[in-house]
Amino acid sequence: MRGTFTGRGQLKQLASALGAALIVVVSTARLLAHDPGLSSLDVRVGDREVVAVLSLAASDARSVGNEDVISALVRDSIVLMLDGRRLVPLTTRISSDAAGGVHVQIRCERLPGSQFAVRSTVARRLPRGHRELLSIGAENGATVVERMLDHDSSGTAVDLSTVAVSSRPPVARFFLLGVEHILTGYDHLLFLASVLVVLRRWRDVIQTVTAFTVAHSITLALATTGVLLISGRVTEPLIAASIVYVGFENLVRTAPASRWKVTFAFGLVHGLGFAGVLRDLGVGAGGHGGIILPLASFNAGVEAGQMAVAAGIVPVFWWLSARSSPRFQLAGAWSLLVIAAGAYWFLERIV
Repeated sequence: MRGTFTGRGQLKQLASALGAALIVVVSTARLLAHDPGLSSLDVRVGDREVVAVLSLAASDARSVGNEDVISALVRDSIVLMLDGRRLVPLTTRISSDAAGGVHVQIRCERLPGSQFAVRSTVARRLPRGHRELLSIGAENGATVVERMLDHDSSGTAVDLSTVAVSSRPPVARFFLLGVEHILTGYDHLLFLASVLVVLRRWRDVIQTVTAFTVAHSITLALATTGVLLISGRVTEPLIAASIVYVGFENLVRTAPASRWKVTFAFGLVHGLGFAGVLRDLGVGAGGHGGIILPLASFNAGVEAGQMAVAAGIVPVFWWLSARSSPRFQLAGAWSLLVIAAGAYWFLERIV
């Protein structure tokens, strides 16, 4: 009798904990479901003119408004100066790409001077956490300086007469961008954690993570180069659906030996999501500069961040599982949370 009462008490405690956790997931999923956003401002300084191109992802462009509103945003937010004199835009042109992204080109007359300054408050006018990659370079594509702007950092200045230009792509910047993207890609991380929670051997962990790596590397390359173009309105719900599927599989199957096959299949979908970041920065078909080095550097950063997360959470899962009674409680409770978050994201992304 005592054992039965104790068992019922544990079940009640588990149910209460799950209920509270589900409430937390639903209430915070909207915040976590969206990347804070990444735009780019590419400024090219020539002998006769200065050309600036602001690129917004489809989701960011929709949040701003129609073309007139976006044009007003550019006029109010972006300031180009030479030796303290503001450059007046001669023409402004708006275009869109196949993925729904919006590109605003500003052409200004090049005034005499060498002290060039750029100020952009675009990140301040978009949701908190939005970042903007500012690149200043020459007409031939050589880069002078690059900065990551955000709510608190709105510009930079450079002496064009003393700074040596380099046409080599910034490997470190794309690597760090890849690390940052995977660490802030909550849906990708939740999928990875959901796959790993039921594994019990390092060999299975390595096999599964490698399958995910190979799969999303394939579609990342295809999507970035423009060979495979699928709208985010399709890929984003599929990513959420993959999370729900893995959560259900955890409940009905115990450490499936073929987990790497499922991970590979869904990794192809997740790679399309990764590619959006590089396309937003103009890397790929239609973008300026090379593609191989930025793509490889970004992918290496994603993998470094992913392996660091796996190395950190797998021992924690094993430690908690060893102290759970019965053992499946951790995986079961985690999978219920995963299903709730994935289902919320899926519904939100298709509405």
